[in-house]
Amino acid sequence: MLPDSLLEELRSAGESSTLDYKAERYKFSKATDDEKSELLKDILAMANAQRSGDAYILMGFKENAPYPAEVVGLPAKGAIDDSRVQEFINLKLESKLAFRYEEQLFDGKHIAVITIPKQSRPFYVTKTFGKVEANTVYLRRGSSTGIATPREIYRMGVADQSKGEAHFDLQVLDHENQPLGEHFERTFLTFDEIPDYRRAQLSAFMTAPNYTSANRNYWRDGADYHQSKNSLIRIRLALTNRSDFSLTGTKLEVTWTADDGQPFKMLTADDLPDLPSDEWNFRAAIVGDGAAEVDEDGPVPVYQCTLGSVKPGECRRVDEDMAFLPMKPGEFTMHVRVLANEISAPHAMERVLTVEGECRHLSFDDLQELLDED
Repeated sequence: MLPDSLLEELRSAGESSTLDYKAERYKFSKATDDEKSELLKDILAMANAQRSGDAYILMGFKENAPYPAEVVGLPAKGAIDDSRVQEFINLKLESKLAFRYEEQLFDGKHIAVITIPKQSRPFYVTKTFGKVEANTVYLRRGSSTGIATPREIYRMGVADQSKGEAHFDLQVLDHENQPLGEHFERTFLTFDEIPDYRRAQLSAFMTAPNYTSANRNYWRDGADYHQSKNSLIRIRLALTNRSDFSLTGTKLEVTWTADDGQPFKMLTADDLPDLPSDEWNFRAAIVGDGAAEVDEDGPVPVYQCTLGSVKPGECRRVDEDMAFLPMKPGEFTMHVRVLANEISAPHAMERVLTVEGECRHLSFDDLQELLDED
């Protein structure tokens, strides 16, 4: 599904060779060949348009120039399944056309989106169907559709001599390499004010001198450890390159938002707090190629990982899991961006996690009991 931020941007952009608004859903189920050919023709024209990125057909939007398109919405009844549209389109073409048909909610209304990546052209049907003529290349020019001239068809081939559109799958997994769920049950701990730790002083006649330094943050480190342990959602990301060429300079970026402003933390798994010691314990940092990190210098923390070059058909997992730590129950949205030298614009996706559970406030005595049990 397209993120709301991108849909908001598209509704403000106005119709063009890469963007079309439709107030209604295409007629598909029980439609005549002439009616269904409207969908076929529009997808072909968009796919054949000269562009550097994705093209979109937005249904449930009404042109409202010079203002953003009006979101009029679609009836939920009559939704079209992507697999049926894929079969309908590609069975009629000389070569396979990559696109996605999705129905979703935006601005509280039901809408539909067709996304057509940039790819090698031209596309045309081999047999006449409805109003679409065989062996005819339809082309989107500005906000209208026409038939491509021989020169325009020639220029398509020349322009597409270079690499085609990049295709890849992004997997969001749990720590057992299973698809990440959407609902989680966790416990959220808070504590009374926690004092400094001070080691009990023994008589000099009863013990040998101890030159190690006491960890005055021991109690606070213990509270942090148990808070993290009880709320942790561990997430693993993997990317599979479906292109015919390598993706270079591949990078993943993740940010989070809370729907109601609930607090949360985001760490790399290696930065999760350990069970504390009452003596200072310095843990050496280990940095390797492709290691993930959380950049906290910007307006919001960003989990970043550079995957480098990903060969065709290769699946690359991020070396280090992400640790997401909600501090209270609620809905949290994970925003992921995929960047690579071969991708004209960052690919964005979102996942919403619903986290429920008990909020428990513990006393300092309760904290001491927890640490004694560890």
